[in-house]
Amino acid sequence: MAERSGQPKGQLVSGKSVAVGSIPIKRPIAPGAEPTSLAHGREWVEPVVDFLVARLPRDLSGSWEHQYTSCYEAGCDALIRLGYATFATLGAVPVPEPALPTVLPRWDDLAAIVVSLAAQNDILGYRHHPGARDAPKPSGLIRPNIRAANGCGPAFLAPEAFPAFQSLGLILDGRWTREAETILWRDDPQEWAIDFTVDKRFLEARDIALATIPEDIAAEIESITAITEQDIVEWLAMMARGSSSPQARAKAVKNLQLWTAFELDDLFHERWRLGDGWLSEEQARRGLTKKYDPVALNMRPAFAARYLPDLPFLFQRDSRSKEC
Repeated sequence: MAERSGQPKGQLVSGKSVAVGSIPIKRPIAPGAEPTSLAHGREWVEPVVDFLVARLPRDLSGSWEHQYTSCYEAGCDALIRLGYATFATLGAVPVPEPALPTVLPRWDDLAAIVVSLAAQNDILGYRHHPGARDAPKPSGLIRPNIRAANGCGPAFLAPEAFPAFQSLGLILDGRWTREAETILWRDDPQEWAIDFTVDKRFLEARDIALATIPEDIAAEIESITAITEQDIVEWLAMMARGSSSPQARAKAVKNLQLWTAFELDDLFHERWRLGDGWLSEEQARRGLTKKYDPVALNMRPAFAARYLPDLPFLFQRDSRSKEC
């Protein structure tokens, strides 16, 4: 791997982590732990499965289709991981005798998938706060049936979706719960005009991510971010452009930098969560990856600005948009 100039990224310390600064860790909970408000045992999962089964697109054979849309892809993956389907190139195929696995997928990932799927299917509609300057005229909009609470704004949710949202502990007595707030960050409703990147919980999570980098994660970041001369030559060859052209080389470097940012985003999607920090490989196996997760996408530049200060292309704002 190529060596880069710039500030050192940290020192290896005991516990197989890379330390940057000294941050107190205050999260002794299990990764992906369910809120205590959920139904005992596994009863909370059934309404979630029913929702996914009913709301994911199907083809003529009855299989679910992801249509190359991120929330549908995540929904299909959720049904597979919950034991209700098997993998198919275009989605998921129902199994004749579904059975829940011994170890369930992460609650927070399931909740985020249900929220984004409901929003994608227009059965969850976010509403502006009363009196908001940019709020549209209410004519034609169904009145909200979920009141603003715990940092979340008002919303309308179709009645058939309430069982899943309530079983996940997101709604109680017609209001958003405390647990719902950071789940809803992962759908980032524009109507609520929330900038969670300045929230102390997001900033603390950034500092913890910097202070507790596992060795394998540090090595992965080093591999992802090292752009070598050989990489440039291979990219130019792939694009059938001569390496003697300064313009072609500059474009190759820019494309490689963009690809590097994508790969680093994927690392945060798969191996990091707001409430738990870095996940071990075993812990990550419980995770469900939903691409274009706004929390992960915003943590990447926040983390990179301090961990990789010599690579500004990783923390300068880009034009990537949320798919769903």
